[in-house]
Amino acid sequence: MRTYIFRAIRREPDGMLGPDLHRQAFEAKDDSEAVAAAKQIDLDLPGLGANAVYVSAQDGRAIWSLHVQDFVDPSL
Repeated sequence: MRTYIFRAIRREPDGMLGPDLHRQAFEAKDDSEAVAAAKQIDLDLPGLGANAVYVSAQDGRAIWSLHVQDFVDPSL
């Protein structure tokens, strides 16, 4: 198992990333399993002030992200 980091952040219109508003380490077998696990994490993103989520490998490599404009339900 490998360690991954799930982060909820505020991404500014100019693309700059703010500090982590939520950070959670979790383990998964591989990148694909990590993305599937991240999609199951339930957070109140608007309540946090977040508009993007990222999953990074332990080495800092981003493996997946989702931005508010990508959300199917804009209330997320």
